[in-house]
Amino acid sequence: MNPQIALRQWSVVAWSPGRFSRGMVGAALLLALASALLWWCWPVAGRAAGTPSTPSLVHWQDAAHDWLLVVDPATRELVVYDAANGRPLQRLGADDGLPEVQSIARQGPWLWVTGKQHPTVRLKLPQLQAMAASDR
Repeated sequence: MNPQIALRQWSVVAWSPGRFSRGMVGAALLLALASALLWWCWPVAGRAAGTPSTPSLVHWQDAAHDWLLVVDPATRELVVYDAANGRPLQRLGADDGLPEVQSIARQGPWLWVTGKQHPTVRLKLPQLQAMAASDR
């Protein structure tokens, strides 16, 4: 077998226009995916990173109460509304022993309130009395 012919065939296969165009298409798709990921993850101007765009909401009810508990994003306080008519019933904030409220979650009779730089606080429902999470 002639080595020049074998070498020439190998170089044609390695640099064929078909392989080059497939590689360019793959690179373009990878670049588009990376751009979309960066656009989706980039923080929005005018909004602090980590700040939820929609307020946290918890619905809680028992025989005597039907409440919506909402995080007010402007004041970072917990606001309690009557779920039947939407009337605000109570606002809870720093004066009530709560941190600057970031998010809320309900677990059984407890409402867990998390702040940005403060420990998690739990509130007993329906009394809404603050208790440090470490006091469990």
